[in-house]
Formats: sequence, structure tokens, C-alpha cells
Amino acid sequence: MSESSTIYQVADTAGVSVRTVSRYLNDPHGISAKTSAKIVEAMRALQFRPSKAARALKGVKPNLIGVVSDRITVSPDSFELIKGLQLAAKDLGKRLLIAECGGVDEDVPDLIDGLIEHRVDALIFATHFHRPLDAAQLARAAGTRLVLLNCYLSRGDHPTVVPDDEQGARDGLAYLYAQGHQRIVVFELFPDMRATQLRHRGLLKAAKAAGQPAPAFVQGSQGALAEDEFAAMDGLVSQVLREHRPTAILAGNDKMAARIIQCLHKRQIAVPAEVSVLGFDDHPMLVHATDPPLTSVRLPYLQMGRRAAQMACDEAAAGTVRERCEVQVRASVSAPPTGKRR
Repeated sequence: MSESSTIYQVADTAGVSVRTVSRYLNDPHGISAKTSAKIVEAMRALQFRPSKAARALKGVKPNLIGVVSDRITVSPDSFELIKGLQLAAKDLGKRLLIAECGGVDEDVPDLIDGLIEHRVDALIFATHFHRPLDAAQLARAAGTRLVLLNCYLSRGDHPTVVPDDEQGARDGLAYLYAQGHQRIVVFELFPDMRATQLRHRGLLKAAKAAGQPAPAFVQGSQGALAEDEFAAMDGLVSQVLREHRPTAILAGNDKMAARIIQCLHKRQIAVPAEVSVLGFDDHPMLVHATDPPLTSVRLPYLQMGRRAAQMACDEAAAGTVRERCEVQVRASVSAPPTGKRR
């Protein structure tokens, strides 16, 4: 059967009314099992996909938000993005339909096509870390409302939701200054990351605002493709302790912060009595697993997911929203050994 098959042909083949086929396509549970079986058999015989029927039903909206992702469903760092999307979708009376490319960018156009065939009301493109996109990937979404989540285009007018990495780093360093720290070392993630660049800028602004010299910067990550991206951390910690004698260390993420705490404990250096440690991300699986519990700057993934779903359903929503990153205070930061709180 050609792709021009219609629900009228399905109804005729199944021996039921067009209205019954329409009811089945919108709510299969509302039709008897016997009738459903007839309709399914007819659709198989006609090589007819339900999405074609959906397009034939004027005025029927499936209330779907399509999500195209690189790997947010398999990255523990991104689960809060999904949770935020789900919570907002439920509030809006929508359902999520998620398609993931697993990091294979060439698959994205086909995934977009598949979601559009399901007549989604809007599309959200989400990534598991803050990064730029190639506009060519999104060309197939033309004509469909598109929101970018945790990613951005250098040129384009799509609504975009990203974390305010610059503000988060600025507030994190300001918090260390407020505890009385002056000798601070920053262990950064790899330099080509957008988050690293924004946070570096925020740290310099925080130092200037406090009238302090810029903190010492150390390249703490060996890259995401390395078998152990923090394999050199033990040697780096030794070097930093010897050359800078820090009273506080600010790490590029919580995994790095946890490794730094481990290295300090190995040297019998007390945290935070001798050296305070502040992380970034507020990873729920890490911040309470360190000893002591980790003070961290929270990436607002839950709020970002909520906001992206809301913007997808609001035709008037536009521009870039930078969700605020908040310092989550725990026990890994205190006043320096000889310092006083300001």
C-alpha cells in the first residue's frame, strides 16, 4: 500500500467506522480488545502508521512536547533536567516524547523528523553539558517551535535556557572571600568548555569586586575522553600545596572536588580546618558522599528543565534565560586557620 493510505481505508479494511479508528488512535484503551485487534491488523496490512492518521484528524492535538537530546537520559549529571521537564509538562497537561542520538550528531535530523511526524506541539533540544550547537543540525525543525536547553546557537532567535555559569562562579568565590580566605586556588575544567570560559570570567570579576588579587588557576582536567580525567590530580595537589599554600580550593566540578578532598586526606590535611574545598554542580550523588559534605555551587538543572518546557508552550517566550546558580553551604568550607570572617 502506498503512503497515501488514509484512515478511511483502515476503517473499511477493519470493518468499522472512521470515528472508531479515530477513537482508537487517540485512546487505544477506549476501544474493545476485539475491535482494537481488527484496527491494528488493518493498519499492518495497509502499512499505515498512526502518525499519518493523526495528521488526517483536523483539530486533534496530541499534547506532546518532543525532546531531542545527545545523552541526558544516560548521564547522571543530567537527570534533574529530565525531572524538571517532566514536572512542567505534567503541570501544562503535556506529555514528553524523548529521542536521543547518543552523541551521534548525524542522527539528529532523523530524530527531529520522527518527532514532527508525531505532531509534537514543540521541540526542545537538550544537551548534558553547556555547549554550542551547529545550526545545520536543527534545520529540519524549521516551522516547529524550538527551545534550546543547556545549549545555544551563536546566531539564531530560538528561545534558550542555560545556567548562569559566570554568576555562579562569581558568587562561589565571593563566598570564600566572605569566610576570610585570600590564598585561593582554582582547579579548572578543560579550557574549550563554554562553562570554563564563563566561570573564569566570573572569578576575575569577583576578585576585582572584592579588591583581591586574582586567584591562582590550575588546569585540573585531562579532558573528557581520558580514561581518568583527573589522573594527574595527586601530583597537582602536591604542586599547589607547595607553591601556593592555599587556605581554599575551588574545583571545576564536584567530581574534581571529591578527588581533591581525597588527596588532602591522604596527606593528613584536614578539610576544612586547614584547607576549605568548594565544588561546582551540587551533584546529588557526590555532595553527601565526601567527608565532610561538600559545599557546592548548584547548577539549576531542575529549574532549567521546568523553564524550557514552559517556554516551549508559550509562543510569546523569547530570548535567552540564564538560570541563577546558588551556593549550597555544607561543612567543607570554613574560615581559614588564621583568618576571621568578614
